[in-house]
Formats: sequence, C-alpha cells, structure tokens
Amino acid sequence: MAVTSWLRSEGVDVRGRPDIRRCDGGMSHLTYRLRYDAHDLVLRRPLLGQGGLQRMRREFALQAALRPHCPVADMVRLCADQAVVGTPFYVMRHVPGLVPRRRSFGGIALSADDARQVCINLLEQMVALHRIDPRSLASQDLTLAPSSASHLRKLLFHWLSRHARLKTWNGSDLRPIGQWLIDHVPEQRHAAVLHNDWRLDNIVFDAARPTRIRAVLDWEFASVGDPLMDLGILLSYWIEPTDNFVMRRYQWQPSHLPGMLGREELLDRYLSATARSAKDWAFYRIFGLFRYLLTLQELHHRHAVQGGEEKEFFRGIWVLTHYVHWKCRGLMRHA
Repeated sequence: MAVTSWLRSEGVDVRGRPDIRRCDGGMSHLTYRLRYDAHDLVLRRPLLGQGGLQRMRREFALQAALRPHCPVADMVRLCADQAVVGTPFYVMRHVPGLVPRRRSFGGIALSADDARQVCINLLEQMVALHRIDPRSLASQDLTLAPSSASHLRKLLFHWLSRHARLKTWNGSDLRPIGQWLIDHVPEQRHAAVLHNDWRLDNIVFDAARPTRIRAVLDWEFASVGDPLMDLGILLSYWIEPTDNFVMRRYQWQPSHLPGMLGREELLDRYLSATARSAKDWAFYRIFGLFRYLLTLQELHHRHAVQGGEEKEFFRGIWVLTHYVHWKCRGLMRHA
C-alpha cells in the first residue's frame, strides 16, 4: 500500500496491511481510518478538484498549533506528493469516542440532563477557542490575518459569484440577502480564531462520559473574525423540536433531543459568558443562515446535479432553501 510505504519513509513505524474504512460524514473532504497493529490513524484528503496542498498544509498547521489550547486530534504527517493517493493529504491519530449524527447522539440514549450539559460544554469550548490569541498560533505554514469590514465584504461578493454559477432554476435567488449583508457589515472590532463549522457532528465526545469533548474535527473553514460569526453558523444548523417540518427533515445534528438548549438560550449564554452586546446579532444571525444556504446550494450541486453519493438526500433540498430564504427575508425586515 502506497500510504504505508510513505509513512515508513517518514519515520512512522507502521507494520503490515491496515484495515481501511471510510469514515462517515465529511462532505467536503474524504477521511479514512487506517488501523494498523500498533497505530490507529486517520487519513484526510480533499475531494478531487476541491483543494490543493496549501489548503491541506494550512489545516494541518492550524490543528498542530491549536493542540496545546484546544482538544484536537494529534497531527502525524503531511504529504505534499500527489503521486501517493492522487491528492495532498495528512494523517492524524484517531480519536475514539462518539460522533453525533443527524438524529442520534453516536448511537446512545442521552439523558435530558446529559443533553443539557452537552450544550453547555459545546458552548464553553467555543468560548475557549475564541479567547485564544490568533497571533500566538502563527507560523511559516499558518497565517491568520485579522478580518476587516472590507475583507468581509469581499468574501460576501465572492460567495455571491459562486451562487450565480451554481444556481438552478428551482433554487432561491440569494442576491438580495447577500447585498443586504454587504450593505450592513458591522465594524470588525473583535478578532478571534473561528472554526466556521462548529456543530455537534464535528465533535468527538467521550464514550464513557458523553458530555465530555475529546476532539473538535473539520477545521478546513477556520479563519479569523468576529466570534459572533461562529455562533451564527452554529445556530443556523440548530434545529428545535418545534421547528418547521422542512427544517427537521434536513437536520444535520441531534439538537432536537430532550434536554438540548434552544437557540435563544444558547445565544443568551454566549453573550453572558463573553460580555458581548446583542447590538450586531441580527447581522450575524442572517450571515449564518446565508452561509447555510450557500452550503446547501453547493451540496445540492455536488450530489443531486453531479450525481454524488448523497444524491437521494439532497434531491429535494431546494425546498429547504426556499424556507430558509423566507426566514432570512423576515429577519432582514425586522433588523
């Protein structure tokens, strides 16, 4: 196996042929568990045509820098040679535990008290991440430039151009929402490390103590910016039992379970813990939903249009985009 030979050439003492299994999830990257006799590893690589060496190097370097401050997997090696598997990739240590999925908390029955504590710990870990000084993580392979209002506007313009390329006849027109965000970008006074995809299904919880976080996964979208961006993105995916049936049909994480905190309580707890004002919250709430809409559009294109492996799930996702679009417009009217 080419990966085994490469690992040995890098000084990692792996022996024999590994048991290889594709990991669940990971719609923007492919991850494989490689179980050797003495090593339990995970190989992570981008989809073909979906990212190169710079992206892999940045993700690898960020997690290596974060490890003393935040629970992340232990990075092993980064491979720049595309001849090994067809793309750049990196290898990290496997973190055993429970990874929640759409309607299940890693296959276990979670008590209401534990579900509440999971939410509290999830929020506290996000707050801890946002308290890390981005400048302390910088290295030759990792540049974390602080965001600015002009940079955020450029990002929104870029997202709108991608939306124009991928929009289908039955999809929502997101240009008015994007333009509203561009016109209402608040002053960027806070610069924190952002995960930008903080969700229950990107967390490994301890199997013996399900409320304890063992690792935060999937750092490919990480950046620096106002921490309310992270909260806005988290709450855009946060489904409650009383939400519209379309939202519940396409939920990404088991935030509906008895005992889980609601969006308003999560917001209140975050603002209290960080002493932040809710002054700019309307912008970041709409920002999170807008980014969610763009994610749905990209996944619909990749799976329903191009015939990806989640084709059936994403075939009718355009219905959800219209509902979230309507929700955004309502928030804009009252902002």
